[in-house]
Amino acid sequence: MLPVERMALLAQGKLPDRVPFVPTIYEHAAALIGVTPSQMAQSGELIVRGQLDAYRRYGHDLVAVGIDIYNIEAEALGCEVDYFTNNTIPAVCRHLLAEDKSDLKGLLLPDPESAGRMPLLLDAASTIKREIGQEVPVAAAIVGPFTLAALLRGYEDMIFDFLEDPDYACELLDFALEVAVAFGLAMVKRGLGVAVNDSWITPPLLSPKLYKDYVLGRHQELIRRLKDAGATSVGLISGGNTQPIADYLVQTGSSLLLADYGLDLAAYKAKAAAAGIILRGSIQASLLETGNEEEIRAQACEVLRIGAPGGRFVLGCGVVPFGTDPKRILLLKELAEAYRWQT
Repeated sequence: MLPVERMALLAQGKLPDRVPFVPTIYEHAAALIGVTPSQMAQSGELIVRGQLDAYRRYGHDLVAVGIDIYNIEAEALGCEVDYFTNNTIPAVCRHLLAEDKSDLKGLLLPDPESAGRMPLLLDAASTIKREIGQEVPVAAAIVGPFTLAALLRGYEDMIFDFLEDPDYACELLDFALEVAVAFGLAMVKRGLGVAVNDSWITPPLLSPKLYKDYVLGRHQELIRRLKDAGATSVGLISGGNTQPIADYLVQTGSSLLLADYGLDLAAYKAKAAAAGIILRGSIQASLLETGNEEEIRAQACEVLRIGAPGGRFVLGCGVVPFGTDPKRILLLKELAEAYRWQT
């Protein structure tokens, strides 16, 4: 069974031949082809080479194209990004609205086909889809509205805005939402799935009340607009302890949610399944780089035992660290392949 067939059955609530294996491979793709994350982040050709190399090695069931996933939109809007000569991921080093928040009124929505590195990612993901899209679903990464707003304003200032100037916070979130919609629609137009990355919503970075009051509705609108445009898959990805906001996340309309290791996976799975959402249960990503095979095996078997029964479940591992030994990723895949579905 091809990955596209496997994931399609899973989305329909049916049981495919095995549990899909969905690692998140961003900077690790750079390591596979012997370049730094910063080199790859600035080269569509390297992104294509790295992602194709990763897929041919691991045969995973969903390819999500990205590298420094929280920088592209912010940089296109004018934020400064540091690039490094070592294995460090590029990072925003100046928040555009930190000194004068009224500068928001002068910002224009970036054109995904021409602004900064947005077309670089679009073209790379499109090339990858042409190469392997007949076998495996291919998605590309965008930034969710809260994380982008916090990158533009600065996290602490954004939190204070909720308390002291909520009208401004809403204006900034609405702008960030439109950026996400525009970038996502450009991906949908190219036949790509969309992975919405909004990790800064995770408590304690954002309280459940603030998420409910300010972000939930915008997540719902973003996902609805992308699906209305023809997106077959829109995942909402946020790592860490999202258990306190799980009841809200399952209301977003997302196709896929992430449950990091250490959460109440059974409870999370029940909520996601009731909403018809695929849940990606994960082992600790750090184990792939620093743990031993026994620890990897134990965590993966625990995650499969709790999360897999009944379907609508994929096995993941968070973002694979740069220097991870490929043998450990293949071990995780073998464990997914060896599991037998229980209804």
